[in-house]
Amino acid sequence: MTDHIIIGGGVIGLTLAYSLACQNESVLVLERGTCGQETSRAAAGMLATDIELREELHALAARSRRLYPLLARRLERETGIDCGYREQPFLLKRNGREYVFPSVGQIDPRRLTTALMSALRKRGVSIEEQVDVTRICENEDTVRIESNEGEWTGRTVTVAAGRGSQALLATAGISIATYGVKGECLAVRLAGEPLPSILFDDSVYLVPKADGRILIGATELPYDETVGVRVAGVMSLLQAAEQLYPPIRDAVIEEVWSGIRPQTESGLPYLGVADSSRRIFLATGHHRHGILLAPVTAEILANTLRLIQKEEVR
Repeated sequence: MTDHIIIGGGVIGLTLAYSLACQNESVLVLERGTCGQETSRAAAGMLATDIELREELHALAARSRRLYPLLARRLERETGIDCGYREQPFLLKRNGREYVFPSVGQIDPRRLTTALMSALRKRGVSIEEQVDVTRICENEDTVRIESNEGEWTGRTVTVAAGRGSQALLATAGISIATYGVKGECLAVRLAGEPLPSILFDDSVYLVPKADGRILIGATELPYDETVGVRVAGVMSLLQAAEQLYPPIRDAVIEEVWSGIRPQTESGLPYLGVADSSRRIFLATGHHRHGILLAPVTAEILANTLRLIQKEEVR
């Protein structure tokens, strides 16, 4: 039996698994596809300023920003993988006003996922991919997971499966309310001098990466969970990007993609133990801020889960 089962192999689930593994807890990660290849892969990795966030998230975001450089350095020491953490100027245009921040952090979600996977495997964490969980059954002392690949039992389970969390939790009689928001993005490469800062306005953002790419995003299409990228979406992003930064017209498009972000009606994520449960925990509904809030989400949940483990050992 495993101490902690985590359903969902995106950045949030993997960061939680890593936090628990660092405390010598036994962890199993179950992912329905390939880890890090859904919403996490689509994210730009900006560690948003408070102007972009609901006030209720400010304290969590501040803590998460402090944790990120520590996490990135630790992962690089353990795996040799650079997660792309960097700090750079940030220009935000909102409602006709300009805000200039001398230093705002960003991370490369794809590199971060790779580093987390490598670190977890080095620590002996089991990661099972292509596992379609069909049911969660909570008992007095354990939680049983049923899937297309068999059954697993753990002392706790944390559901961090993005938009899929709602249906999974329903199998355990737990109700949450989320809806999908599709976001389309593209990556371009611009010859010459690199873009020196992140640019962000009401219509588009441009995020320069360490490898020379510039990420442009993102459309927001509530209740759209279709696969693929629309021509109209790409055109709208490129037009807005050119208005914000005219040299972008000479860039070469390298990649386009989309992702489905889980949103809640309140705009706040589900974080903590599920209602009427003792062993089923939630880490979902982060919408655009899943990458930003991953370290603090992991910290909060890992502390709670370790306390449960210690109490039961006593």
